[in-house]
Amino acid sequence: ALEDVYERVVRLLFDLSDPVENGVRRMRERLTQQAIADRVGASREMVSRIFKDLGTGGYVTQVDGRIVILKKLPAAW
Repeated sequence: ALEDVYERVVRLLFDLSDPVENGVRRMRERLTQQAIADRVGASREMVSRIFKDLGTGGYVTQVDGRIVILKKLPAAW
């Protein structure tokens, strides 16, 4: 309950993804930013800002509508 939104999003991404290869993880299901926001108790706008920064940093991308984690996510945002 004391985690910030970023930490909750990272935990959700890790929990709902499977390792593919070389540290890359792929989400098992397609989730919209709104669905992620609903699951972590945040606004869609906040989740959108987090994903924009993670995408710019080369940490995540989308392939076939699923989030792919390309490298270890930062501990803090």
